[in-house]
Amino acid sequence: MSFWQENYQFIKEVYEMRHSKMAEWMENVEKAIARIMADKVYTSAEFKRERDTFNSLCKDLERTEVKKWLAQILEILMAERAKDQKKTEGDKLDALIQKHEELIPSVQKTAVMVDLYWKCYAYGDELKPHVEFLDGIMLSSTREIAPSCIENVDELIERQEKSLQQLDAKRTVVVDLIDKGKVILQHPEKPKFLEANVKRIEEGWDDTKKKAQERLQLLNETKDAFINYAENSEVIVTEFEIAEEEIKKVKKIFNLDSANADLKKRQDLLKKSSDTINGLFASINNNNATMSITIPEDKKKILGKEIKAVEAKLEVTGRFKSTVTKIEELVAALTSFDNSLKVIDAWKDAATAELKDIKEASGGMLPEDRVARTMDLQEDIAAKLEIIKACAATELALLPQGDKVPADAQVFKDELARITKFVTELQSNTKIECDKYSNDVKFWAEYRTGIKEFNPWLAGAEKAAAEGLSKPADLAEVKALNEKVNGFDKNCVNYLKVLTSAQAAAQKMTTHAEADAEVAGLKARFDAVKGIADTWVKKCDVLVKEWVLLDNTVTELNSWVAKDKSAEGENQFSLEKMESTLGELKNIFKQKEKLVEGL
Repeated sequence: MSFWQENYQFIKEVYEMRHSKMAEWMENVEKAIARIMADKVYTSAEFKRERDTFNSLCKDLERTEVKKWLAQILEILMAERAKDQKKTEGDKLDALIQKHEELIPSVQKTAVMVDLYWKCYAYGDELKPHVEFLDGIMLSSTREIAPSCIENVDELIERQEKSLQQLDAKRTVVVDLIDKGKVILQHPEKPKFLEANVKRIEEGWDDTKKKAQERLQLLNETKDAFINYAENSEVIVTEFEIAEEEIKKVKKIFNLDSANADLKKRQDLLKKSSDTINGLFASINNNNATMSITIPEDKKKILGKEIKAVEAKLEVTGRFKSTVTKIEELVAALTSFDNSLKVIDAWKDAATAELKDIKEASGGMLPEDRVARTMDLQEDIAAKLEIIKACAATELALLPQGDKVPADAQVFKDELARITKFVTELQSNTKIECDKYSNDVKFWAEYRTGIKEFNPWLAGAEKAAAEGLSKPADLAEVKALNEKVNGFDKNCVNYLKVLTSAQAAAQKMTTHAEADAEVAGLKARFDAVKGIADTWVKKCDVLVKEWVLLDNTVTELNSWVAKDKSAEGENQFSLEKMESTLGELKNIFKQKEKLVEGL
């Protein structure tokens, strides 16, 4: 029996122990890897322990001697064993070796990660004092403060400036750390906490610097507010006094040019005073608002009372504005008053010229036109007198009254009196002319009525005269014609009275040259018609007489002829007498024919 066979059990136990130790070592390595690669964020000391454990386990990573020994011993042990057992033990060893081979890459990768993670934890340790420094500056820059005076503010400003100086001194170190962290962040397998650390230092630096600067700015603004509040509070009191003095200087001026110049000056002073006071008061409130961010409550109450006292004095700007507004109203009223007087003064010359034109051109106008123009002028004068009346009321309300009237106001009074006197006299003169022309309208109406009645008749009479008389055929027609001619002549006499009455009415008018010319023309036409009428009357009178004589002679002759036919007539018949009567009848007929032809 060989040595190995004699000591088989002991050797097997040793083999199994080393096999088990190998398996246990791999399990410990896997656990170490799991702890290192876990999501848990360690402190740098904790990670250092994990790192040391891992490195300690992985010193002899290849385990070449162990694997060789296990293989040799197993071969010896299984040399005389059953095939099945030999296979089983062989598979176990192969599995162990396979697992070891698979573990090696993971260990190698983890070794790289351990170095990376250790850099990250070391970086975090490096950041810690700087983060604590930034937290301290942040705390000092954001904690509540309550300075009650400018000295307190100065102290705070000094501290804050030191904090900013410290920040500036640390800037290079912090920037380098940030850059360093950003370089590590470029590794694809970086741990999550690294990004948070880099972000914390980067944003912490920016936020702290910003808060520190904001606090310093607030402190400087608070200091300025303390200074400006004190200065503005003094200046605004002076401005109140200046405004009071300017109010007292405001006076009424009645010379329009001087009044406008003075008003412009007062308006400029009012604007300047109001802008200054309102600007100072706004600044005081702004200063108070700035101080109130930090000052204690008791100080706020004191400032509030002071501001209310200043606010109460702001009413001086209202009084100043009211005073200047009165002057504005005075100047506006004076301007309107002056314009009204100037308008009437310019108008009165035109109105005087209008009245003169009415007088001088009256002969060339109809009476209605003269009256219409004078009445229009009277209405215009009445309207202007109403304006003058309003001006008089304005003068009483606007200008000083009594014995001691300022010279510049007296100028307006004198001008109003002059214009009032002139327009009143113009109204009186216009009324006289209008009264004259009003009577002319009545006489003109009588004249035109007569002319309107006379003209149609004259036209008809002229037409009848032009047509002449008809030729009568018997005595009845002659008598009818004679009656017609006598009626025509009578109408001539009657219508002459109409024309004469119209002429008499025209003679009563102020001017009647046009009417006289028209009457003269109509009278000439009438005379022509009357002449024809007179001729017709004479001719018809002779014709009637001749025709009656002829008719009587014929009647007489017929009667005589009838008597001659009787027995008595035979005794009395005279041939000579008959011939004489016929001759006379012949002459009468010829005369009648001649008269008829002469119609």
